[in-house]
Amino acid sequence: MENTSCCIYTFSPYIFLNAYGGLHGGAVAAVAEMVSIACARTVVSKDKDLFLGELSMSYLFAAPRNAEVIVDASVVRSGRNVTAVTVEFRLGESGGVVYTAKATFYNMPVASL
Repeated sequence: MENTSCCIYTFSPYIFLNAYGGLHGGAVAAVAEMVSIACARTVVSKDKDLFLGELSMSYLFAAPRNAEVIVDASVVRSGRNVTAVTVEFRLGESGGVVYTAKATFYNMPVASL
């Protein structure tokens, strides 16, 4: 499964601001994790548990206060044991990329006893 767009999330206005008036980095990472898990769940069987192995964030530009931010996630690769997801945060008006994330999930089969 190559580059399948599966989740778009829009939030505006937001209250999690840093000292400079931009969207707080921790809030960005939390949204990236939530959206990437939802996206990975679309291709991984429900009988397998997902474990987040790595989350890499790139903070390219600070989204200003009350700007609409559109989050788009896509599955880059999904195999038997590993699923990779990319997430892009874009400004609603200009469409410019402000943050990117890459998440790697391990697919663990449920043990049958």
